[in-house]
Amino acid sequence: MLNFIFRLVLTVNATSWMVVIFGIKRQWKFFIFPSEIVGVCLLLIPVILSLVSIALFSFFSYDQIQNCRECVLADNEFLPVYLGYFFVALSVNDFTTLCFIYTIVFVFTFLTQTQYFNPIFLLFGYHFYHVMTKQGTRVFVIIKGKVIRNIQDTRIMELRRINDTTYIGKDKKK
Repeated sequence: MLNFIFRLVLTVNATSWMVVIFGIKRQWKFFIFPSEIVGVCLLLIPVILSLVSIALFSFFSYDQIQNCRECVLADNEFLPVYLGYFFVALSVNDFTTLCFIYTIVFVFTFLTQTQYFNPIFLLFGYHFYHVMTKQGTRVFVIIKGKVIRNIQDTRIMELRRINDTTYIGKDKKK
């Protein structure tokens, strides 16, 4: 159940930019607050949700990956997806259309599990990697710390298992 809730939060993180950009574009106002204040608050939503996600990581079980065959940095790999969200939000003209498009994108993002990449995590010092384990399994690892440049000297530990193919943690050098 916690994993399901966590996946929902991550999916909202991944797709909320569409609503944020649309709201800023349409200059939403909230009661007496001008559109500039509402825009700043909208920008804070994905940041706050990202912090909630990081806090939720502590509830997942520990795991460890050692002696990786390959570790490929993936920080920029999903950036075109996020830019696509921005362009979609900029091209939508009304709220009803946004709701339909958002729902479709939300469902696809939730089902494909691409929500684990969150560019806000980059601001918090996390990096994204495709890692090949010594058993030949390819996993997605989100690690806080410096970029891993030499896999032979690296032992990834203090990981939390999000699911069978995704882990988050901190890197530690031997």
